[in-house]
Amino acid sequence: MEYFVGVALALCVGLFTTVVRFDRDRSLYPVILVVVASYYDLFAVMGGSGALGWEIIVSVVFILTAVAGFKTNLWIVVVALVGHGLLDWHHGRLIENAGVPDWWPMFCMSYDIAAGAYLAWRLHSKKIAATNLLNFGRIIHSCVEAELAIAKSAESRGDTASAFHRLERAHVLGQRSTVQHVRVHLHMLMWGVHQRNRREISGQIMRVIGAAAGTWLGLVPHGNTGGSNVGAFTSMAIPDDLAQKMEAARSAAADIP
Repeated sequence: MEYFVGVALALCVGLFTTVVRFDRDRSLYPVILVVVASYYDLFAVMGGSGALGWEIIVSVVFILTAVAGFKTNLWIVVVALVGHGLLDWHHGRLIENAGVPDWWPMFCMSYDIAAGAYLAWRLHSKKIAATNLLNFGRIIHSCVEAELAIAKSAESRGDTASAFHRLERAHVLGQRSTVQHVRVHLHMLMWGVHQRNRREISGQIMRVIGAAAGTWLGLVPHGNTGGSNVGAFTSMAIPDDLAQKMEAARSAAADIP
């Protein structure tokens, strides 16, 4: 009965969120993962056992995975949900938690795997966007391209300071997209080469690598202008006109199924 109820509940919740369009918000299934991962902490408190420390460690792993999936790709959440279901099956052999009801591991395993399967179906059928970062990058491309064109024009006139300022604006616009982020840093690198600026050249080489490796994980400082004249991890205020363009791109990306 526990297996049937778990599967039925997961499918009913999934269908309900689809009908009322809750699942168009990419945070839905990451939040579900956070909730199911936290129950064992509650059971440890209720049971008064010494399992709380281990349960917290395990739940933190799944919570961090939920955040990573939300920020990058919802297929990570699919894997985590199924993985938590497998953990449910083996939980009693791994952690002795007296507060866990006898029926819970079977119920939770069934719910997790069914919820993961339902999310996988929604992603595979493209009813939910696994990631909106690619959509954001495509939409913000024209704004980044405009700033790069102005930068190129300014540099051709010998106005190198204005050229780099426009590159900084392009960086702020595109730094949430891996493609645009790396692209702008390559332009900054070429600016450094043209100006024979060793500091900028060495700084941009490191930033190109960092942009390629960290952008998809969301490891970008808010509003950072991207030049070697500022710290690579320093958050900065975003000019109002750029903030409006970025918000419009984010909204448009979120509306693409």
